[in-house]
Amino acid sequence: MTEGNGHVIDPAGEARRALQAVVAAHGAQALSNAVIMDGICRDRLGGLPGEAILIGSATRSDVPALLRERIGREGTYGAIQSVAATLAQAHALDSAACLWVVREFARALGIVASGGTQPPARAGSEAGSGAGGLTDQGDAMPPGGAEPPGGPAGGAPAGGVAAGGAPAGGAPAGGVPAGGVPAGGPAPGALPARSWVPSRNVLGIAAAIALVAVYLGVAAAAHVSPFPAKTVASSTSQGQGQSSVGNPSPVGSPDPAPDPDPDPDPDPTPPSPFDTLLNMIPSSVQGTSNNCSNNGTAFGATAVADCTGLQGLAATAIIYYLFSDTGALSNGFSAFLTKSDFPASAQSCTTNSQFSAFITNCRDTYTSTSPATSGFVAEYVDKDNDPVIVSTDSRQLVMAVLIGTNDANLLAYWQPLQWINS
Repeated sequence: MTEGNGHVIDPAGEARRALQAVVAAHGAQALSNAVIMDGICRDRLGGLPGEAILIGSATRSDVPALLRERIGREGTYGAIQSVAATLAQAHALDSAACLWVVREFARALGIVASGGTQPPARAGSEAGSGAGGLTDQGDAMPPGGAEPPGGPAGGAPAGGVAAGGAPAGGAPAGGVPAGGVPAGGPAPGALPARSWVPSRNVLGIAAAIALVAVYLGVAAAAHVSPFPAKTVASSTSQGQGQSSVGNPSPVGSPDPAPDPDPDPDPDPTPPSPFDTLLNMIPSSVQGTSNNCSNNGTAFGATAVADCTGLQGLAATAIIYYLFSDTGALSNGFSAFLTKSDFPASAQSCTTNSQFSAFITNCRDTYTSTSPATSGFVAEYVDKDNDPVIVSTDSRQLVMAVLIGTNDANLLAYWQPLQWINS
């Protein structure tokens, strides 16, 4: 499958195998866990950054839950297309790429077949013609999101015309009964009746060939002429199961079939939540002496990193919190402000929609285009009269509490989002 820009998505199937391995190791719920999926993408899909971004976006939008919600009323393929459209709109992603990642999530969940690629659609058929949407590696998507037809692949529908022009049921085109001549002679323009019936000579030759094939099969099994039994040397290489004539296979054992989908890489151990959080903290904050320490969990977070003793930054300390989903992130933000005695009724932090100055006891939302993210923000002064900015990054599910000494400098440091890796 390709994106709108012509990029081939997951050409070797690495992303597909990674998703299936995650479900096998951690269960289907892992596909909704941003911490686990970020670790899998980093360990297994380092060479596929585009696919990793798509998987991360699908995880954070909880594609498995969206599929389960919509399949009942829209059907399997209708739900896949609907969820892909939702994902593309929510994250400003290519629609074809979103269709690919939603289908791969559906494969890993067992909603659609998880095998290899299907045979390409026949010329002139609706599947693969573009009417039913994009397909990946030959998988045909029915038009309009409908379920795939129930008839045999490539066969004719009930009562329809089979490939080659013959109606279903075996009757040739033109109303000729199977194996016979149309009543009243051939129809105008039709082939003579003889062209529909094999000659006796042809049938006799076919029967002779079949008899010879049966005899050769029996002869090979019984080791009679022309298939005498092979003489196998009595001495074999002990412990190797190989005959002295150089047969590389064990005596009496067929060669094993090759693995159709080899995956020699062992499933990686998911990183800890604290390690995942450290990857989101800029090196300027962590410093060369590891300024950030593991501070357990709080306010519903899965990990907390306490970064203190910062040098050369407007913030003297930054505390980072990692959450499992957007709901936990929002609840953690509110719980932190309540714990900090933040007033229930706070004014807006913006002036003419701009963060032009530090405003004590304000609470608002923000949107950034570079990096592309959004979240909540609040400003207040703590008990030591130090300015504090607490904000969230909805893209990476992180909350950061910035503590400084000069409110204007602290706001200037926060505004370009230097406190979080993009």
